[in-house]
Amino acid sequence: MTHRFFTLATIIFLAFGPVAAAADVALVVGQAGTDRRGLFGGDDRPDVSRELNRAGFEVISTDTEDGADIRAGLSALLEELPDHDRVLVFLTGSFAHSEGGGSWLLSDASGGDDLAQVGGEAVALDVITEIMATRPGAAVLVLGAKTAREDPGLGLEAGIGTFEIPQGVTVLRGASLAAANFTIGDLLKRGQALQASVNADEAIRAEGFLPQKMAFLPAPVVSQTTPTQTRPDPGAAAQVERAVWEASRSQDTADAYRSYLSRYPQGAFAVEARRRVGEIEAEPNRQARLTEEDLKLTRDQRRQIQRQLTILQYEPRGIDGIFGPGTRGAITRFQTRNGFPQSGYLSGTQIARLALQAERRSAELEAEAERRRLAQERQDRAYWEATGSVGDEAGLRTYVKKYPDGLYASVAKKQLDIIEEEKRQEARAQDRSAWDQAEEGDNIRAYRNYLTAFPEGAFAEAAEQRINDLEAADSDETRVAQAEEEALNLNRITRTLIERRLGQLGLEPGNADGNFSEETRRAIRRFQSAREIQVTGYMNEETVVRMLSDAAGSVLR
Repeated sequence: MTHRFFTLATIIFLAFGPVAAAADVALVVGQAGTDRRGLFGGDDRPDVSRELNRAGFEVISTDTEDGADIRAGLSALLEELPDHDRVLVFLTGSFAHSEGGGSWLLSDASGGDDLAQVGGEAVALDVITEIMATRPGAAVLVLGAKTAREDPGLGLEAGIGTFEIPQGVTVLRGASLAAANFTIGDLLKRGQALQASVNADEAIRAEGFLPQKMAFLPAPVVSQTTPTQTRPDPGAAAQVERAVWEASRSQDTADAYRSYLSRYPQGAFAVEARRRVGEIEAEPNRQARLTEEDLKLTRDQRRQIQRQLTILQYEPRGIDGIFGPGTRGAITRFQTRNGFPQSGYLSGTQIARLALQAERRSAELEAEAERRRLAQERQDRAYWEATGSVGDEAGLRTYVKKYPDGLYASVAKKQLDIIEEEKRQEARAQDRSAWDQAEEGDNIRAYRNYLTAFPEGAFAEAAEQRINDLEAADSDETRVAQAEEEALNLNRITRTLIERRLGQLGLEPGNADGNFSEETRRAIRRFQSAREIQVTGYMNEETVVRMLSDAAGSVLR
């Protein structure tokens, strides 16, 4: 028996017999026994490393003493992957996860960690699956959970939670001993369908990539000899073979290519047929992808689907008509909630269901917005009656401060303008001159200079109000809102359509001329407030989506 040692003595390649140019590589992580080969510390437990080596795997083995050992094993696996066809990772030990998503294999030294520190000694399962994703369709991760720790740390919960499973990676879960027995048993049976084995074993659960006929290890090659027969015309035989090949290509399925190979195992197209079988079996959700492609969705139809996903809060991360990872993730979440296969690709039935749900949700949102608007208007009127309706300056300013975009804001501001004009006439010439200079400068410094000179001046309250308005307009929040609107690149026609829509909703945006005036900003703020969107007075993607859905809802009514 020979051993190849890496930087840590606990990480070894096991070579129990001569294995030349192994096509498979495995990483085994667990609690090593006294002989540094076992995983459970007793002779009555299966030795996964030894059995994998006997099956032809090049095995990297490490214990869970500390996180550095496990990561060194992963580094060794990453280095070996380019030289191997299949990869198997077997992990046994204690696991922990967080509510926000993410799971870790805990080392013996990681006790007492919290969510902020767990990455120091524990190893994230996302990292392991990312390494394995370089062998799509030929990568199996086995998780053998031991007795969970009662308190893995603040912000952590015991056990395996959710984590990212890349395309083409198969994940098997079970208790520690059950996972070990399944690994050295059914998983290593050549040609045996993995899904059938999992279905027959109640102690094992599978996730990720698992086609119905997938076998982790291929069936042994059986050579076939054909008795010598009279050779047919080679030209005619070639024509027949090409016809069979073209028929297989037209079907473009793994079974069709296998049918060709069963008839022509050494045929002119055998290499291409085997390549296509491998590609088809390695691609998860292939049939779902082809079904969606047959729909021939236009760019506008894809944008509509993204808007519907946004309305239903599935978060497609943009409305651009391009189905990237964000949209595929949103589609998968929609499929999960509605009981469809979680492929990330849409069928005609699913598109119809999505449209129906989005239409209903849009109507619900508009009804909720209308109820909030009516409630806000009742509160607005009541506050006006208690403050501004009296007509005095204090009441008017109190109302405008509470409802700067309220139903009576325009009336209140006009009355305040009259009051200020009356004050201007009554004020001393010097006071009036200073106020005129402040208004001409119209900046925070100018108004503060006025207050310094006339702290009790006739226009002191107006100066303080203007300072508050300018400070609010110069806030980081306002600048972010302005940048979001600028990023939309709204042209004059689009701005005019927005003003017209606000007018249809009775929000009084002023002239529909494509120039967003203060009246337009006030109307936008009213729209955002009624729909519980962040109130900024500037357009953003969520406001545009809601405005479009509200327009559709008004047509339905």
